[in-house]
Amino acid sequence: EKLVVPAKKPPRRQPPVKVIYQDENIAVLYKPAHLLCHSDRTGDVSLVELFTDYLAQKGEYDAAAEAAFSPALCNRIDRGTEGLVLAAKNHAALRDMNELIRRDLLQKEYYCITAGVPPKGRHTAYLRHFEKNNKVDVRAETAPGYKEIITDVAILQTKGPCALCRIGLVTGRTHQIRVHMSYLGHPILGDTVYGAKKPVPGLTGQCLHAVGLQFIHPRTKELVSLSCPLPGEFTAALRKIDR
Repeated sequence: EKLVVPAKKPPRRQPPVKVIYQDENIAVLYKPAHLLCHSDRTGDVSLVELFTDYLAQKGEYDAAAEAAFSPALCNRIDRGTEGLVLAAKNHAALRDMNELIRRDLLQKEYYCITAGVPPKGRHTAYLRHFEKNNKVDVRAETAPGYKEIITDVAILQTKGPCALCRIGLVTGRTHQIRVHMSYLGHPILGDTVYGAKKPVPGLTGQCLHAVGLQFIHPRTKELVSLSCPLPGEFTAALRKIDR
């Protein structure tokens, strides 16, 4: 009887990691839309895996010699969101950056396009994350299992039926910006989970971009302020709305 050998799965495509800033302790990475920050049950490649491989190729990380630590992301953004993510190259840097985040000293700035014009200013609500379906619920008053969320909204421009907004996160909960904007009655364009279920032509994800990071470097004590341009799909959506 002929032995049938199952075909091997093709190797996962490994997109190159894009480094916006780095020193011997930390790095700021650019995550494209649809790339996971951390691995999940899909088995798809993640940003932290790409970062680990990148450091190994540079000779800055040896898994065999570093049994107690592996390179880590200090913050995360949703799979469908594009933009800047902070990463640590060693345990001391991870500890320092986690303390910075715990003390709310990492400033994160986002741009988004919303359906309609949301109310500007600081907004507070309460959010609960349901692990089973990876969705969240928001309500006005606190309740068991719900955590406070605080979101700052600035209107940069109104374009037709939409608005370009700058978002500041005072808290950083799962899906916070997306669900909070939806709760305010103005979901993010292209967000088929918390907004309109029908996909927007020309968009493969939501118009939400992690555009800036700012913090005092825990080692050098110097200000690190980084930003990145809006992705092509985002700017194309703005042009289309304006017509």
